[in-house]
Amino acid sequence: MQIELDAFSGRPNPRWTLNEAQGAEFLARLRALQPAAANSPSDGLGYRGLIVRPDGAEIRLYRGTVTVQQSDRIETFSDPDRGLERWLFDSARGHVPDEFLGYISSEMGR
Repeated sequence: MQIELDAFSGRPNPRWTLNEAQGAEFLARLRALQPAAANSPSDGLGYRGLIVRPDGAEIRLYRGTVTVQQSDRIETFSDPDRGLERWLFDSARGHVPDEFLGYISSEMGR
């Protein structure tokens, strides 16, 4: 399961892959989230969330909201305290340079 840290314009976003156990844990945590009202994702500069692409779907985690899009179906879930987003961000350690992690960590604190 590939993860993309959506943060940069003009250069490639960092990407890494979850191992099988991490992928299973991610999906279990995702299934535990409660439905929420849809909101608009950020389209500005800087951190715009994490993108997961399992089996043809696109899952975006950003500021406490998780949006799952598969074909023309879109579902939105609440990620209280950004728990799943932070867990997924922590999986970047060892795959993404430390200076990027520091920058994104400060952006997530907003």
